[in-house]
Amino acid sequence: MSVVKNVFIVGSFTLFSRIIGFIRECIMAFCLGAGMYSDALLIAVRISNVFRRIFAEGAFNAAFLPRFSKILNKEGQNSANIVLSDVFSMLMLVLIPFSIVVIMFFPSFLKILLSGFDELSEKFALAVILGRICFPYLIFISITSLFCGVMNTINKFALSAAVYSMLSVFTISGLLLGYFLDLSSYAIVNIVSWFVVLSGIAQSYLLFVSVVRNGFVVKFKFNCFTDHVKNIAKNMIHGIIGAGVWQLNLLIDMTISSYLPTGTITCINLADRLNQFPLGTLGIALSTALLPSLSKFIGQQEYDKAAQEMERGLLFAFFLTFFATIVLIALSEQSASVAFERGMFGAAEVRITADAVVGFAIGLPAYVLTKVFSTLYFAAGDTKSPVIFGVISVALNVMFLLLLVPFLKYFGLAICTSLSAISNAIMLIYFSKKKMNFKFSKTFWIKILAQIIASLATYFILLFLSDLYWNPDLGEKSIKWLIYLGFLVCGAATFFATAVICLYVTKQDQWMLWKKSAW
Repeated sequence: MSVVKNVFIVGSFTLFSRIIGFIRECIMAFCLGAGMYSDALLIAVRISNVFRRIFAEGAFNAAFLPRFSKILNKEGQNSANIVLSDVFSMLMLVLIPFSIVVIMFFPSFLKILLSGFDELSEKFALAVILGRICFPYLIFISITSLFCGVMNTINKFALSAAVYSMLSVFTISGLLLGYFLDLSSYAIVNIVSWFVVLSGIAQSYLLFVSVVRNGFVVKFKFNCFTDHVKNIAKNMIHGIIGAGVWQLNLLIDMTISSYLPTGTITCINLADRLNQFPLGTLGIALSTALLPSLSKFIGQQEYDKAAQEMERGLLFAFFLTFFATIVLIALSEQSASVAFERGMFGAAEVRITADAVVGFAIGLPAYVLTKVFSTLYFAAGDTKSPVIFGVISVALNVMFLLLLVPFLKYFGLAICTSLSAISNAIMLIYFSKKKMNFKFSKTFWIKILAQIIASLATYFILLFLSDLYWNPDLGEKSIKWLIYLGFLVCGAATFFATAVICLYVTKQDQWMLWKKSAW
């Protein structure tokens, strides 16, 4: 199965998950607005999600999958079952005590993370209550990620990609239940927190059933720290730090946000949600689909084939990423208005969200590159370099925040994260050439240049159309959806046509992008 086909499968289900997540944010903004209750709920969910993305997604995809795949292919399923049971047991023995400790000392943890909050305030107390409810979600979603790695190893990506949408489905259910029962905001956020934990239980159960049906055996045992597990754990530590850079940046952003007015955390989260559409769909999908093939080619020292896989994947991803970046920058206020301006979320909140959208979008191509090139290092067995680059980028993020946020406020929070991601991507790309003799072809750079030119043309077209037809006073009127859709259609047509013309002028063989052979 080609990498583009795998990216399409994973990306399609991930896109569905992002759409459901977007709907969740819209409903949350409608029901709760941007204030104390939405901030406290987002803090609680984000903390457990940050640990999930660090421990579960990043660490397991990087450390577990290559080793498990090697054992399965060379030693057979019986040996793979033993390793799977050992890793599962290790997770339980580590995560359960860890979660208990965090829940016990959650107020102290929040005092450090949200130093701008008054610890005697109602908002701080609510964040502690909701955080303690949500944190066990980490245990179940880590199990889910383990089983997703198993399914990906046997090239079954669909369920693994689709199951993550259940968090949004359960969250939406909790919000709507509270809304239609006419409950208070306090009651709604408590219900949603419990539904978050229920979604983790449901996800882990579905993946467990799927793994068992595919012939794997999972057993818990205390004597689980074998050589395989120790090696995976060692690599996992590097993966945790390397893959956790983006999440650590978000936590730092949250800390800075706690010094800004109430509702800032909610607006920043909504801006990040718009940014997560292309990032989640393309970055995560591409890195997931590339890891097995890159591990194979690099393990056999077939760097040319690895480069070809990377080229195809990146060209496919960037074609959509560049377009998404331009749309979010040129139509930041329109995007935020169409997405969230209704109910308790008004024009003032839209302006704050729009500023943050631009800041995040500037770094969108770098986020995708970071995901992909981190995968390249992990496939080559180099887990230390991404850690070093990650630590440097975090240090840069802190420096940028201290320098820019006092002057740029909401935009500064987002742009600092983008600048950090750009720095990280540059380091990953530069040293990949030196360590792995990894080079892109001339054709690749011509196609990237064509996409950049197409992006610039699209940017000016969207600005022109926006000045002619968009009115900020449209508010909640349904006509703004039609106007915005018209912008997207015109922008997409401009981008596609310009890219095709550029490829034709530069005499590229596969300039007809509407044909499957071009990808």
